[in-house]
Amino acid sequence: MACSNDSSDLVTEEESPVEIIPSTIVFKIIPAGTFTMGGSSMQNDAPLVSIEMSATEITNQQYIDFLNDANSEGWILVEEQSMQDPCGSYTEYAIIGTGDAPNSGEMYVQLGETGGCTSGGEEEHINNKSWIKYNETSESFELLDSAKGNWPVNGVKWYGANAYAQFYDISLPTEAQWEYAARGGNQQEYATDNGNISLEQANYNGDQPGFYNPEGHSFAVASYAANPYGLYDMSGNVWEWCSDYYSEDFYTDGATNPENTSEGIDAKRVRRGGSWNYHAATLLTYARASDFQNRGNNHFGFRVVKN
Repeated sequence: MACSNDSSDLVTEEESPVEIIPSTIVFKIIPAGTFTMGGSSMQNDAPLVSIEMSATEITNQQYIDFLNDANSEGWILVEEQSMQDPCGSYTEYAIIGTGDAPNSGEMYVQLGETGGCTSGGEEEHINNKSWIKYNETSESFELLDSAKGNWPVNGVKWYGANAYAQFYDISLPTEAQWEYAARGGNQQEYATDNGNISLEQANYNGDQPGFYNPEGHSFAVASYAANPYGLYDMSGNVWEWCSDYYSEDFYTDGATNPENTSEGIDAKRVRRGGSWNYHAATLLTYARASDFQNRGNNHFGFRVVKN
């Protein structure tokens, strides 16, 4: 499969009101090369590609800066909403796109004050809460804990990741771009320093599916060694949204320069890379997942590419 850095191939909906990319985002130039996309069920050659991708997942502080700028531009609404999960009911701030913002009317991010809850009703570690606070008095967004500014932002729905990218005239990576960068030029199985996986190389939940670690949570970006392209945490920490819609068989047709722009029946978007509470198989560079209603979660984040 071919992937491209041509902005015409990427998701665009509205013109960005801000064209200056934040200087806090460090981009790595991924050199042109070839790779084989997919695992044992999806093998296709890919021709030359060149990408500039953020070295880390977008952080809490970077997302706070976006929210404050987007608020000034009239892109977002802040609403208190009643939420419910197996641990009970509570009220949280929901950030919703409005006006000329992309995906206007959709929720971008939830500012959860708890660490979250498992489907079985077990409270998760408090470090899984949102570290972004909305100050009603100043009508601005702030960092709740100064030590968490360089942790990956969490609770971001696909719409909130896409809005961030469009605001700065950059993009979410396509699946093909993401996988090419994750493989590090060596067709690596995992996006670690050497292509292997261990708890010393990535933040994940062990090798066995179904195991839950109640002490698990994300860590500051770049807490582990980078892959050969200088990219951090592409395996583990938080899942990363891609621009594509999810389709089980989209990449089996030999398409060149693939990006799935067909929403299909349920309009699910792709996420890649696994997270702190998922097992090793989900961290494979070619593992794919999607999510119902493109929801946010305390282990969903993203990174970006330049157009």
